[in-house]
Amino acid sequence: MEKTLMRTIRDTYKLWTDYMKSIAAEAGIPDSYRLVLPYLLRHPGASQKELAQFRGITTASVSQIVKEMELTGYLEKRTDPRDQRYVNLYLTKKGEDCAGELHRKLCEADEKITELLTPERERELMERMWELSDIIKEELPKCGNI
Repeated sequence: MEKTLMRTIRDTYKLWTDYMKSIAAEAGIPDSYRLVLPYLLRHPGASQKELAQFRGITTASVSQIVKEMELTGYLEKRTDPRDQRYVNLYLTKKGEDCAGELHRKLCEADEKITELLTPERERELMERMWELSDIIKEELPKCGNI
């Protein structure tokens, strides 16, 4: 099968995601925690619903991940002081340390990739991706049902 532009992008994204998963695994971080840790580091006190929307998964799935992370000491739940019906999520010291280390390693990986490109080539690739993003957001919907 001939590769199309979008299949190539998908395959590239999968390679990057697999690499990120391997970095997390080397650090002893389960894959289900990998996106939760940085999100809660940037958004302390987020709700499970917000986390589900960010991850693009069900609140039931988030509930299971949160339960596991709470049991392993990565996060804690606190009742929202403004509304006792809601629970907010916060990283523990262990979770913050882990999220910081994961962020550092992912930034290093990002830097290694960009070191292999000239600044001009990096800028060109980014401009093309922004162009494609604009086409997907603005032009593709105008094409009607496919």
